[in-house]
Amino acid sequence: MSIADSTVAAELDQLLRRPFSRRRGLYGAAALTAAAALARGGVLGVRAADAKTLVVASGADAVTLDPHVSFDGQSPLLWRAVYETLLKYKGDTLEIVPNLAESFNVSADGLSYTFKIRSGVKFSDGTPLDGAAVKTSIKRQVGVKQGIAFAFAGMTSIETPDPMTVVLKLSAPSDGLLSAFAGLYSPYIISPKAIQDHQNGTDWAVDWLRDNMVGTGPFTLDSYTQSQQASFSKNLTYWGGWDGEHPDRIVVTYVKEPATEQLQLEKGDVDVALFLPDDAVESLDGKAGITVTNVPSFNLYYIVLPCKAGPTKDKNVRQAISYGFDYQTWITSNMGGKAKQARGPIPSNFVGFNGNTPQYTYDVAKAKQMLADAGYPNGGFSLTYAYETGYVWKRPLGELFQSNMADLGITVTLQELSPSAWADMLSNPETAGSAFGLVWWPSLLTPYDYMFSLFATAAQGTAGYNWGYYSNPAFDNLLGQASAEPDQTKRLALYAQAQALLVDDAPALYVYEKPYRLPMRTSVQGFVFNGMLIETMNWHSLSKTS
Repeated sequence: MSIADSTVAAELDQLLRRPFSRRRGLYGAAALTAAAALARGGVLGVRAADAKTLVVASGADAVTLDPHVSFDGQSPLLWRAVYETLLKYKGDTLEIVPNLAESFNVSADGLSYTFKIRSGVKFSDGTPLDGAAVKTSIKRQVGVKQGIAFAFAGMTSIETPDPMTVVLKLSAPSDGLLSAFAGLYSPYIISPKAIQDHQNGTDWAVDWLRDNMVGTGPFTLDSYTQSQQASFSKNLTYWGGWDGEHPDRIVVTYVKEPATEQLQLEKGDVDVALFLPDDAVESLDGKAGITVTNVPSFNLYYIVLPCKAGPTKDKNVRQAISYGFDYQTWITSNMGGKAKQARGPIPSNFVGFNGNTPQYTYDVAKAKQMLADAGYPNGGFSLTYAYETGYVWKRPLGELFQSNMADLGITVTLQELSPSAWADMLSNPETAGSAFGLVWWPSLLTPYDYMFSLFATAAQGTAGYNWGYYSNPAFDNLLGQASAEPDQTKRLALYAQAQALLVDDAPALYVYEKPYRLPMRTSVQGFVFNGMLIETMNWHSLSKTS
């Protein structure tokens, strides 16, 4: 069974893979505390002016400190301070190299993965790292049936032939499994003692680990109040050492209003500002004391169309709509030219991208003719475009979509919902049926990650993110074959076919991809962006100049 097996998707919790949302407002007594801190010009009593304290502001709240149970976009920022993975990506590349595993090997048939565990490493509670500890974390990841657990569906056994070796056996090759040990969502290695001491029956200590952390990483958790602040101290016994300059303390503070977060960065009260709206980021570019990154990312932005019923059940109608959207106006007017039109469902800089994938262009006359040929002269039907409160890019995208469709005689109504109501509506096949904007970033280093999650039949409803309810058995079969194909040339050819098929079937408009733009103070040194680790920091490499 490969990771394309349809039973895998049923284990995904759709609420945990949501892209971030901004939660507006402050809560209870916390509001008074935060307001007082802002009045003092600081962040809950912490000033970024302290060269030994790195302060990161986030406009989106972490969901959990437990790295095995969530697919949200903002919790990994905290995970990577305390927890580590067996493997990692080298710098800003896609090369997978050892980390807590000092070496690794994949058998020629792709059915056996062997990891030699690094010696001399200890968890912050003093427990030594060994093969048994790694086995416990992998078993926990699979056991909780959340997060990246789906990637291990083909695992038939996990063995520790000696104290510092772990061997995984698979029933079929999987082109994404190795990357599951290196990515943003991974079976991070948690202290087995912490799990054992705090588990309630067979719950794998999920309640305790939601708000507590015990790992091998460069920092240890001091305190955490959800939606307010997390504080970490340097792990003085960290196995990676502390050569050079490093902060002694990290503070992550959650800021509800973009204008407040922007002002804090400008004043120097915070060092880094995550999850700011695009217009705020662009307004910071060029300001004294601030630098804004401009590096390629793996984020791809879509308008997903309802495929199960109504006029858009017809792929010819979906193709017409794809020709009727003005991609370049969005890129120039709304993105300031700092983006480019996507060519199919995979980012152009991601592994497996096929540069020969067809691409729709804005052609109103062709769109009208295709609608007429499909039985909808002058349009004459309606669509709803649903978006979530706080997703600042989705409403203007919907407004352009609305305007472009009006030119085709299609009436688009914009519907704003809370993030939870939006997800509940679209993940329920009985209430779905709206078009919607979506951004996707990869968890596995394979084209399968994008295409299965958003377009596979097995990923419909609460099983994944195919909330347009597109279904094509030929596409599903291509994905299954590609994921389990050991020959790289053949595998990429299958993925290329799948990309072309998705463009032809047009279950979504593949709108744009853009670089990663993160504003920070120029005093922050050592930041390295990797598209597989988006919206996080490489904590151990960072420093500040005074």
